[in-house]
Amino acid sequence: MNSENKSVQFHHLCEGSMIGSEAIMIQKAEGAYLWDAQGKRYLDLFSQTWSMPLGHSNEKIIKAVGEQLTRITHLRTAYSTEEKSKLAREIIKLSPVGLNKVNFVLHGSLAVEGAMKLAVNKYENRSKILYLEDGFHGRSLATMGISWKMPGSKYSNYFTNGVEVKKDLGDIEKKIKCENPAAIIIELVQGNAGCKILDKEFVKGVRALCNKYDVVMVVDEVQTAFGCMGKMFLCEDYEVVPDILVFGKAIGGGFPLAGTIYKDEFSFQPGEHSFTFGHSPVSMAAGLAYLEELKPLLKNVNSLSQQIKNPLLGLESKYKNLRGARCIGVKGAIDIVDEFGNPDPKTADLIVLKMLEKGIIIANSKCRHLGNTLMLQLPLIITPAQLQYAFEVLDGILNEIYKISERDKYE
Repeated sequence: MNSENKSVQFHHLCEGSMIGSEAIMIQKAEGAYLWDAQGKRYLDLFSQTWSMPLGHSNEKIIKAVGEQLTRITHLRTAYSTEEKSKLAREIIKLSPVGLNKVNFVLHGSLAVEGAMKLAVNKYENRSKILYLEDGFHGRSLATMGISWKMPGSKYSNYFTNGVEVKKDLGDIEKKIKCENPAAIIIELVQGNAGCKILDKEFVKGVRALCNKYDVVMVVDEVQTAFGCMGKMFLCEDYEVVPDILVFGKAIGGGFPLAGTIYKDEFSFQPGEHSFTFGHSPVSMAAGLAYLEELKPLLKNVNSLSQQIKNPLLGLESKYKNLRGARCIGVKGAIDIVDEFGNPDPKTADLIVLKMLEKGIIIANSKCRHLGNTLMLQLPLIITPAQLQYAFEVLDGILNEIYKISERDKYE
């Protein structure tokens, strides 16, 4: 096979794209923008799934990484560095009182698996994990077992550890009594399911049930920790301290970093959750620089939240096919429905694609054309002018789609 044919087949070999079209070849990223191979510019209003809250190529993070590269590029987890030690201490200092240990890995799925292992380690014969309907905690085989299920999944034989519960304290208590689980895991904002925000009293009720029945409470803050809520951890707003807290995405400032923070009573045996590249010195340096850069920007979140919420409410009042505008921190969402009020994933996908064609990146919930929620996750460096422009483009696309839809009904 010649090199030309290999090049043509690249997109078929490089699978895993979340967008229905071929993956875009990006040549440059800076601030809130990406540029593709043809020089087209894209405004990133999803922060690469909240992995780039300071925007792309932040100078101080790049400088810290560059300095680290001149000293140590890789060490296995048996060794430490000054940056690793400093980052662990800083995260524990920022964490809710009582969470005194930290374990690092490279991505959220492994961090959740670490939380599962810690919970199971606490008991002699308890291995089940309860998870909320609409919850999403990763794409490894273990974490798929405690997440909403893809229709017709071929991996269902591996999903033996998870037990789904409703967002109902009565159902949770019933399942606790029936299943005798090691833990329950929840997201305070169910991002993948469409930015579904849990009620505070419900979360407090889960904490009370965990206390009553000696069940480990795991809060997955992979999408909400370290900045996008205007604070380090959203559980502070919920006035709840979990037994284990999972973090990821934002903390690496664009470099792979995630982990768990947990109470003293939990522990790993040597080698139980250790990975060759799990404690990357480069990611540790990036994480330290990220936290330093983040702190002065947290004050922007309340203002940005209003700049998301108000336009979304305006669009909802203008278009009958838009419902449920909501915003928490810099996460915003609105549902797309058909003329009968039913979820309309096809049109939601179309809106995301048309925005992409106009050079603006937003997202739809779930994947494989299953979601009907438009979602934003703004970088904290976004400007009012950039955001206003994006909403003007979105308004134009909605006007085009729903005018055509109205016309089609009479033809």
